[in-house]
Amino acid sequence: MTNRTLDIINGVLLDGTGAKPRERTSLRVVDGRISCIWQGESRPPEAQRPADRVVEAQGKTIMPGLIDAHVHISYGEGRNAEEVDVYGGPEWNALRAAWNAQKVLKAGVTTIIDPGGTYNVGVAVRDAINNGMFPGPRICTAGRHITADGGFADYFPIDMGMPSSAEGVLCSTKEEMLKEVRVQVKNRVNFIKLSGDSQAQETNSEAGPCFNDDELGSVIGMAHQLGRKVTVHARYAETIVAMIRHGIDWVLHASHLRRQDFGYVRDSGVPLCPTVTFAQNIIDHGDECGSEPGHVEFRKREIAGLIETFRRAYEMGIPIMAGSETGFSMSPYGEWHAREIELLVRLFGLTPMDAILAMTRNNANAIGWEQDVGTLQVGRYGDILLVDGNPLDDVRILQNRDKIVAIFKGGEEIDRSPVPERPRMMHERGFAVSSKRLRRNPQTQDAYASQY
Repeated sequence: MTNRTLDIINGVLLDGTGAKPRERTSLRVVDGRISCIWQGESRPPEAQRPADRVVEAQGKTIMPGLIDAHVHISYGEGRNAEEVDVYGGPEWNALRAAWNAQKVLKAGVTTIIDPGGTYNVGVAVRDAINNGMFPGPRICTAGRHITADGGFADYFPIDMGMPSSAEGVLCSTKEEMLKEVRVQVKNRVNFIKLSGDSQAQETNSEAGPCFNDDELGSVIGMAHQLGRKVTVHARYAETIVAMIRHGIDWVLHASHLRRQDFGYVRDSGVPLCPTVTFAQNIIDHGDECGSEPGHVEFRKREIAGLIETFRRAYEMGIPIMAGSETGFSMSPYGEWHAREIELLVRLFGLTPMDAILAMTRNNANAIGWEQDVGTLQVGRYGDILLVDGNPLDDVRILQNRDKIVAIFKGGEEIDRSPVPERPRMMHERGFAVSSKRLRRNPQTQDAYASQY
């Protein structure tokens, strides 16, 4: 039964705006949105009527639900592109995604940004959740990644072609790219995702993106004309700079920037989303869990580039987002989301406050949802975490399920009973790197404890 009026009272409010925490603070949620906030015993007039439910928060932190800016809900924890892109089919992928979405919500992630995936699964699951068919986070989703010949997502052999099931869609001409944007908007995506890096950049970092300037200007311009924001997979400097020049809304990865690029990026105001957790998990656990040969070394180079780039980006005030790249076997659903906050602090030097803002306010701002989620302010949704302790003292407590006392989405408390394990299909060969399994495994307990 829905509690139409909820009061959470007498907690420490960390509202996600960047303001200092407020002691003995309470808030009321009416019909899913925050109607008022007050401090101490003096209730405002709109909070005089008794609430349907009152939650005592004394000694606890009241903070916004997390927003993970990089969750591929359709990927199903695959280990490689073949498993993600070829197997399963749209029906299975959609049902599996709805199953996995509840794991994400139960981890305290009340909103996800899904930068593309197989078929139109993200849209289907978003709509099913919004219609009350399944529990899950709010979803802001793209469709398939748009790429050009020789782009990052164009990794199938030429004689095979790009399967219609692939996460990417290959467009060889500007006309094909524009048509794909129109089709995706017709299919109700929230934003457009480009796969911008070229395969040439993997051996020559000074090479350019897979799109030319005319294509970029046309595609990004068309998406904006149709009311959609655009993001891009871009690790290399030439791609990042080209995308920003043509009006990209935010950049995923941004692993390698040159010294001369930082001022331009800062002045543009475009946010960067490093997505560290996936790469760090491969470094920490890839050998144990069967990562492909050479992958660990590649990710070590990527982390080194991310550290150099994002320490400087943070010092210069470039907006930073936070996303874990959940959806692979190395980053399973519901397991590692809040580790991104810890890594922003540990690797890049963000303060705990700024790291939390990266995974709440900054993500909401980037997608244009700042009037709904990301902060605890009057008029926003009652997407709330009640935390036993102060995450500003130690952000790692957001990874501890026992420290998250309650999760609310739209003022309704989420049932946090564990999602049952299910048998894996024959084609699901990825071995999920479960944080709980690592704690149980004597061979990894010491390494895990040293990091957490």
